[in-house]
Amino acid sequence: MKPDRIRTRGFAVLLAVCLLALTAGQAGARGPTISDIQPYDTIFVYEEGLDLSQLRDAVTNNRITELRKYQNDNPDRGVERSILVADDTDFEVQDFFVKGDYGTYHAFNPTDGATAQVMIRKPELSLDVVLANPNHNEPLEGLSVSDNTRVAFRISAPDVGASYRVGGVYPATIDIVLTTPGGAETTTLGRVNLAGLNVSSTRFYTDDPGRPGSVRLGDLGRPGEYSVRAEWRAPSGFDAYAPASEPVTFTVADRVGVDTTTAPTSTPTLTSTPTPRPSTARPTMTPTPTATAEPATPTPTAAPLPAALTVAAAGFALALAGRRR
Repeated sequence: MKPDRIRTRGFAVLLAVCLLALTAGQAGARGPTISDIQPYDTIFVYEEGLDLSQLRDAVTNNRITELRKYQNDNPDRGVERSILVADDTDFEVQDFFVKGDYGTYHAFNPTDGATAQVMIRKPELSLDVVLANPNHNEPLEGLSVSDNTRVAFRISAPDVGASYRVGGVYPATIDIVLTTPGGAETTTLGRVNLAGLNVSSTRFYTDDPGRPGSVRLGDLGRPGEYSVRAEWRAPSGFDAYAPASEPVTFTVADRVGVDTTTAPTSTPTLTSTPTPRPSTARPTMTPTPTATAEPATPTPTAAPLPAALTVAAAGFALALAGRRR
């Protein structure tokens, strides 16, 4: 009996794996263009011109009129949020209607009910400044570093990097914008151009193979505090409305300036120290008695105390002598 159970369980596990593989294959399968949405795709707020016609009922082909979010993602439960779809061949995902209620939505038609489902997400972006490869685990935020240091930028875009694609093409791009100590902004850091980087994975570094490379901080032009952020460049809806990453600040130290300022100050102190020793050592000895004369003043003030005691003792002796007589 045990072999039969094992075979049954093995078949069930294999079936589950196959179903997961089919589901994974369906997810993120936009096509033939980035605007053509298929069942189980992920769409993002601020996207424009989406074609949802592939979410229609395959038999009736009735157009989609709503995207509905149900309780527990179950169409048999109550509706939590409904987004009107005026034209399912030219749909815009407006953040105003989503209102932060991201997750699974079902396409809906009054005649067909709920049909296929999609995911609605927000295009999030974050950036870190780290040491160049192979030291990517060393962040630089808030630190003061040498101008000879080479750095890279780590970009994280979990949902867009995973789902905004057609086959092996990733159309979303970003710019890395540097703000200099003088307030100017640029996407060219030294000789490295960091504009129009494709978001082709959930996380990548600017010195990965095929990327622009690392940046030497001394090539930025001047010491001081710098700020860097990542901004969406494409698609146009992301560029217009999706927030940029939080800025990261770091300070480039002028090591040459520090060395040149400390050297002269240390040299005079060294030359001036031996000079006063032979010339002022003896004169400084003369004020020494005056310095000791000040603490000597309490000594004379303490001297009358024994004299007063002597006078008091003499008076006491005379008093006793008077009594004996």
